Amino acid sequence: MTGARVLLKSKLLVAKKEFLPWFDSLGENFELIGPAQEGPETVFRKVGSSAELNLDYKSTMLPPGKTFLFPAQEDLFTFTWKTADLKGEIAVDEVLPQAAKKALIGIHPCDLNAVLYLDRTYLGAYKDPHYEARRKNTVLIALNCEQVGPNCFCSSMGAGPFLKAEAGYDMLLTDMGDDYLVELKSDRAAELFTASGRNASGDDLVRKDEKEKTALGKFKKFVRTEGLDSILAKNTDHPVWSTTADERCLSCANCVMVCPTCFCYNIVDEMSMDLASARRFRHWDACQGKKFAEVHGGNFRLRRLARLRQFVTHKLDQTFQYGVFGTVGCGRCITWCPTHIDLTEIVKELTHEPS
Repeated sequence: MTGARVLLKSKLLVAKKEFLPWFDSLGENFELIGPAQEGPETVFRKVGSSAELNLDYKSTMLPPGKTFLFPAQEDLFTFTWKTADLKGEIAVDEVLPQAAKKALIGIHPCDLNAVLYLDRTYLGAYKDPHYEARRKNTVLIALNCEQVGPNCFCSSMGAGPFLKAEAGYDMLLTDMGDDYLVELKSDRAAELFTASGRNASGDDLVRKDEKEKTALGKFKKFVRTEGLDSILAKNTDHPVWSTTADERCLSCANCVMVCPTCFCYNIVDEMSMDLASARRFRHWDACQGKKFAEVHGGNFRLRRLARLRQFVTHKLDQTFQYGVFGTVGCGRCITWCPTHIDLTEIVKELTHEPS
């Protein structure tokens, strides 16, 4: 029955004065997460109500999907001596996956596509139980984006500004002025959604298409993706790698830390000061760090050039992993790079396009 309900109520026009109170009502059973203004920046955080939301935002520094589904640091195990003399048997306790119910609203198409990319990593052949628990307990409400930033290139990567994916999330909103065009994408959304509205008309869908065309006309950055896999493979010694790495890259790893699709982590064991216990935790790791690729006998990406090329190739080569691009074109790596290294400009150098 829920499947039929999604079909019947898949596209509705709902007044904002009806929709936002419904979102607030989710707070009875869910932790509400959304974009809120913090000084000059918009950040995704816990909110008390929809009154705190800033849904008319361009981008955030940290991606919402990665931040709340794959946190920067989390404990995995604890180790404790069973005797006071710190000898003998050690108790090993796994930190079991726990995830409070969350309703995350306002996630842009680029960031939603990044979540679908993380799913390939953490819900594939080997499932990560912590990620899986959070994913199952998070309601994802996407919002089509009309606020194109100066470094956005999601249109080139097929990741925005309007969402094309039909599965993997719960609800899609399009701002129609005083109303939202609400598209229900899951049985869970159909069960939860109680706000009143009317079935979307053909005119409503035409307006949505017009809004998408207007948003597409705002882009300043583009990537020509045709044949890019081959171009990257044939240009491993192109001068752009050395000039960018030697003259501009700081190996600060800002690009990796703000990237919504970077999923690498490191595992660390940390002893307590009295040596009576220890914790094993994981934290985000960065391929731009000098020790990232270190193995017994040395580091096979010792040079900054090799690490930079690894990052760019991982993002722009579809054959590298999963058969899709590793970037969603959110532009964060450009925005938060201290020297403004630009993936789109690197591609232009490789393909001999004018900047």
